Amino acid sequence: MRLSTFSFSKEEREKLEIYCCLIKSWQKKLNLVGSSTLENMWERHVIDSAQLYHLLPPVQEGKALYDIGSGAGFPGLVLAIMGRKDMVLCESNKKKCTFLIEAKRKTNTNVIIDNIRAESLPFGSANAVIARAVSSLSALLEISLPLLSKKGVCIFPKGINWKKELLFAQKRFHIDYKLVKSITSKESNIIIINNFEKINDDK
Repeated sequence: MRLSTFSFSKEEREKLEIYCCLIKSWQKKLNLVGSSTLENMWERHVIDSAQLYHLLPPVQEGKALYDIGSGAGFPGLVLAIMGRKDMVLCESNKKKCTFLIEAKRKTNTNVIIDNIRAESLPFGSANAVIARAVSSLSALLEISLPLLSKKGVCIFPKGINWKKELLFAQKRFHIDYKLVKSITSKESNIIIINNFEKINDDK
């Protein structure tokens, strides 16, 4: 998929433009995204998030798709705007949750916003866990392990240091993964993890 060919429906585009305007108006108060990315928000944040949509597993009844450390709502709110119905935005910062609630209202999006730390989410409740620019791969796997249902997956977009993060995580976990090239950055990859388990340290 090329960046130039990525398309949204008219309704999705309108909602995403409302969302981007909200981020700009709240930016000074909450520092939602890197200031240097404000002028190129569509590519750096919206399309970068939207490219995950076709990688998500099918909706599973009774299970959630968690966006942990959702912050400004990337990627979770973008994916919900695109029609994903099982999305839960998990954010521990109350002020950022206030922003997310306003973005949900203004864009009329079907999404759950939970002011919670990911570590406090119910065990085995996730069909998938996603996160963008939150923590290291190793830390994300540590958080995700108890949350995932039996066939749950992790989908983590990673930047220029993805290989270093993966090598470090493989010291702590056996990881069954595949890589998908990001369409927004040549140096970035999306790491899709279908199965992983902690390496037993006992000798």
